[in-house]
Amino acid sequence: MVSQWVWNLLLELGHQLHPDPVRTTEFAPDLPPPSPYTSPASGYAPPQVSLSWKTGRFSGQDFTLQPDGTLRCLADQQLFAHEYRREADGSLRVVYGASIHSCRHCPLREQCQWNGGATAKPEPA
Repeated sequence: MVSQWVWNLLLELGHQLHPDPVRTTEFAPDLPPPSPYTSPASGYAPPQVSLSWKTGRFSGQDFTLQPDGTLRCLADQQLFAHEYRREADGSLRVVYGASIHSCRHCPLREQCQWNGGATAKPEPA
């Protein structure tokens, strides 16, 4: 701490002896945050949807992308982006999900969810 104080004092005294103008650095303005719904201008490919992970299950192509960035499922429920994962190849994976209340009694649940009709979350009493 004392050495920092001495250094600052030497800088101040040096500036008093030779009052040269101080150089400043001008930084570029901030870039707007990237939208996960459009491909960036840095050479990435257009967004792709996932394929079915199991026979008889829905794939990403079965969900409709909405203008506000949400998805719409075949049961007309809205899915929101829950997670953004940076993959090893540099791509960005967006994970969507719906409310458990929307899915619990859905007739398409067996084809849609990982556990099918089973769930780890009990229904509230």
